[in-house]
Amino acid sequence: MRTSRLEAFSDGVFAIAGTLLVLELRVPADTADLAGALLRLWPAYAAYLVSFLTIGIIWVNHHTLLEHCRRVDRRFLYLNLLLLIAVGIVPFPTALVGQYVLSDGGATPALVVYGLGAVLIAIAFTGVFLYATHDERLVGDDASARRIRLEGRLFPIGLGAYTLGIALAFFAPLASLAIYGLTALFYALPLLPLPTGKGSD
Repeated sequence: MRTSRLEAFSDGVFAIAGTLLVLELRVPADTADLAGALLRLWPAYAAYLVSFLTIGIIWVNHHTLLEHCRRVDRRFLYLNLLLLIAVGIVPFPTALVGQYVLSDGGATPALVVYGLGAVLIAIAFTGVFLYATHDERLVGDDASARRIRLEGRLFPIGLGAYTLGIALAFFAPLASLAIYGLTALFYALPLLPLPTGKGSD
């Protein structure tokens, strides 16, 4: 199967998930201290930024990977669907973190849920990436597949970083949120090579 419909559907899910994040930036209730109320919303801003970076950087890598694929098969479609399921739930844990990260009883469960969602994304993307670059069946050239996999060899490290973030959620919630943000930036480091031209069948 050609990749065009897969790319269109995937781009739509990424775009909708990213757009839904902004709905959690609530307008403060009527107050005489609007500046103070806006400043108190910083957890929502931080959660939005971390989540948008996560979605955006995964989209960049996903887009670059698909540019190398001459075709996709049914297994790849299902693996990609699992990735999109994980991306689609990001607004929910983002809302939890934005609302509860500063609360005494809610910060830990909110950040654990966020971390588990991030782990799902990392596992799903790693599956998509490894399957696409396993051999030449999707990329079309075994040498190119090996080169892409070599450049993306650091992707699985994100799983360990998100696991660390979950552990930190139990005794240092703000450090946990920082780890999630740094991990999102980490996924920008493996610079997948851009294709010289996309083949056709």
